Amino acid sequence: MAPGQPKRKRPEDVVWFFGMFWPHYSNQNGPSVKEAYRSFKRDWYETYSDQPAMLMALPSYDAVIRLVDKLPLRERMRGRVSGSAAKAFEVYQQRDWSQMPVNGCWISDGKSLNLKVAHPIHGRPFTPELTLVIDGRTRYIVGWSVSLAENAIAVADAYRHGMKHYGKPLFVYSDNGGGETNKMLDADITGIFPRLHIEHMTGIPGNPQARGIIERLNGVMPDRLAKRFLTYNGIGADPNAVRIRGQQMLSLSNALRDGRELTAQNKKTLKILPTWRQLIDAVQEEIDDYNNHHGHSELPKVNGKWMSPAAYRQWVLEQEGDDIEYMTDGELREMFMPEVKRVAQRGWIALENNQYFSKELITVDRQEVRVAFDIHDPTEVIVRQMDDTYVCTAIWNGNTASPVPVARVQKTLEERAKRKIKLAETKIQDAEDELRPALEHKADTDFSKFIPMESKPDRISSRPYLFESEYEDDLKKYGNYR
Repeated sequence: MAPGQPKRKRPEDVVWFFGMFWPHYSNQNGPSVKEAYRSFKRDWYETYSDQPAMLMALPSYDAVIRLVDKLPLRERMRGRVSGSAAKAFEVYQQRDWSQMPVNGCWISDGKSLNLKVAHPIHGRPFTPELTLVIDGRTRYIVGWSVSLAENAIAVADAYRHGMKHYGKPLFVYSDNGGGETNKMLDADITGIFPRLHIEHMTGIPGNPQARGIIERLNGVMPDRLAKRFLTYNGIGADPNAVRIRGQQMLSLSNALRDGRELTAQNKKTLKILPTWRQLIDAVQEEIDDYNNHHGHSELPKVNGKWMSPAAYRQWVLEQEGDDIEYMTDGELREMFMPEVKRVAQRGWIALENNQYFSKELITVDRQEVRVAFDIHDPTEVIVRQMDDTYVCTAIWNGNTASPVPVARVQKTLEERAKRKIKLAETKIQDAEDELRPALEHKADTDFSKFIPMESKPDRISSRPYLFESEYEDDLKKYGNYR
């Protein structure tokens, strides 16, 4: 027998699906199919309220489910997600890191730790920021920094730490956040990366897939680090314990801020609060364990086991040779000194409300020069011409704004304090506004208060009257009879 011919399938009528149901389902509120069908049903009844036949032809919930399941996942999520979440459903390009040499590209990112530690300055509980720098080829963590916030100083310190121990990278890659794009890092001529001849590539905002290596690491290591301490408040911690501990931390913070004597509970809370030194040591231990003992699934296998980043880095350097450019302590100090442009004025340079003097500055009088300064030591600055020719080292002297030179770190702390004060003042104002009663309707003015009141008699006679004339005489005597 000849094989039968398959019947041609008639295309389904899905005009109603994309025309009426889909707008209820494809929105960023993320409704379920059942919720979208409920609102679609109301829309159908309103649209065809005067057409009984169409009301009877309302598509069933099962018909909607069948059509939704036929759609590819990417089309099903279209309109429901955006940005990086939408890109997670698109095709992607794999990067072959084996073509990149060791130190070819470093990737950096910062993340707030889910714990409270003692602030290194005032000692009150706060949430620190961890910045990691990883080598793309070997997955080796080359640099790190723990700071009060992810800013240019923290990022620069993480790179300085990496270059001190492992040499210079060819490229650095990071997000496009506020701490990363600071002029201290990227400004032409005066930026740290341009002076080191390192190309800084930044990712598209909201596109973490491009930094998948560091994003995956940041999803594991900071959380594992924070869980080492009793002040952990991230995913997996008991919500009730986190709430109680948060109240205790707030009480301790208020007591330390106000200078009050600590209660017994405050002292217990202070004992479990990690110190800054304890956090630093824990970070170093976690990074050493990762670099030396973590079998990374993106690295080759040896004897059936994944190689660790440290072992793979050493193996690649042995096989391909070490062409890394290493830096001396002096180069590190100068290269990671932030630079700004200033104009020399008769032997003086002004920087951060400080005045610096050198006789050699007269040779570049009224010329724009590059001024490098140490963020921790404001007693001197290094002055160079725009072509990098050394001019002099100018010494702090004659500051008219401060009795002592103000370091860049101190200035940054002062600016952060001002921002916090302004934010607190805004919150206080909002709270006071909420306490103000609503304006109530005022009654009409009572003008009767301006009419003289009739005087009352000093006393009222209670004796009985036999004649009307006696009553009238008393009225004339005691009342307002006229």
